[in-house]
Amino acid sequence: MSTDDAIKIFTGSLFPSLPSGTYILLSQTGEIVETYTSATNPWELGPSAIGKPIEELIPQTYVNLRETIAKVIETGIPFACSYSFSNFQLYIKVAPCTFPNEPQKFFLISALEITEETDPLANLSQVEKAVVQYEENLHKEIIKIFNWRHEIEGKGSHKDWMEKALPNLNTSLMQGSGLGALVTTVGSLIRKAKKEGDHYEVPAAIFELIEDNFRSTKKLVQTLAEAQVVFEGSANATEPVQLKDLHSMIQEEVSYLSDMTIIKNQRFHISNLQNGQENKFNCHFKLLRTAIRELLINAMKYGPDNSSIYILFMRAGEKLSLKILNSPMDPSIHQFDFKKSEEIILFQPFYRVNRYVDERYSKEEFGLGLGLPIVKKILEDMNAKIYFNVLDSNIYKDKSSEVSVTLEFDIVP
Repeated sequence: MSTDDAIKIFTGSLFPSLPSGTYILLSQTGEIVETYTSATNPWELGPSAIGKPIEELIPQTYVNLRETIAKVIETGIPFACSYSFSNFQLYIKVAPCTFPNEPQKFFLISALEITEETDPLANLSQVEKAVVQYEENLHKEIIKIFNWRHEIEGKGSHKDWMEKALPNLNTSLMQGSGLGALVTTVGSLIRKAKKEGDHYEVPAAIFELIEDNFRSTKKLVQTLAEAQVVFEGSANATEPVQLKDLHSMIQEEVSYLSDMTIIKNQRFHISNLQNGQENKFNCHFKLLRTAIRELLINAMKYGPDNSSIYILFMRAGEKLSLKILNSPMDPSIHQFDFKKSEEIILFQPFYRVNRYVDERYSKEEFGLGLGLPIVKKILEDMNAKIYFNVLDSNIYKDKSSEVSVTLEFDIVP
């Protein structure tokens, strides 16, 4: 009996005996070897899928799921996460799979439908009501204060930023690993190096420090180069995107960043789409992903330990709002007078609320105090708005206020 026949017989008897779901056996190259879908599972894969690369069967918007499957194939480390599709949710697991007397490695994907919401906070109804109630009371004032086009015409004071820009840039470059540490380490190398003929001998520990800080410095230079491209670039072409695609993309980003939530033991809570899943808005989807990732990392960095980060979808008239809320870690955020739009300083390059540089967030693309300015530029190029506020809706038990970042888009026909 051939290996292919043996695998076909084995999976043909195994898959139907497993819990109701879709099961896919992949080769080392990511091609589908066998597949099985129970009658009740919404992700249907027929015999025609056999022989095709798995990435062809995953929607284009699920970039992180594609990358995750590829990473499991590369490393052999299992992965599991829930994903929302247009009309259903799946709990997807990817893990290595071996067969007796078969040297070739295989990978098993299981996709089980989530029929119940296991997290009581998932619909976030109480959080949404609290935020809506607060914002309804201030709606007219907020529209007046946070009209972004009005703000950039000069509303608010820029003196504080001018006074702090260079010290903040110095903090970003010199604190922690990177340029400052590299300069210090090179100084140690010069002092410790011993000349042996035409060569110098240096301690291995110093060489390793130089190597590490060179990589960090290289990343800083790359960040500045990428930021320059964004700042100097013109608006990119936008296209209509459905709200359900944005919801799925945010779930992917939360999954992608999940390994960093253990740094402070934080949790993400994403509101469900009660209606309007087919609503559309214009955006550049890839750049919007970059902006949202930066905002989520920002919420993680500047939120306290053991805290929750809420992501809410709201609609008011012909406007779609995406809100990211977290309890503030640093009380200095209250220094800004939001009625005078002083918070616009947060979107100035190199501005930092505090002098502490947290290097633990390795997936951050834009450090140096450039994250929020990049987000602002990306959203402005899409004709979207972003505004920052501190709410007093008391959704956190031990906090009287929460930081709110809102992205606002026009709904299109």
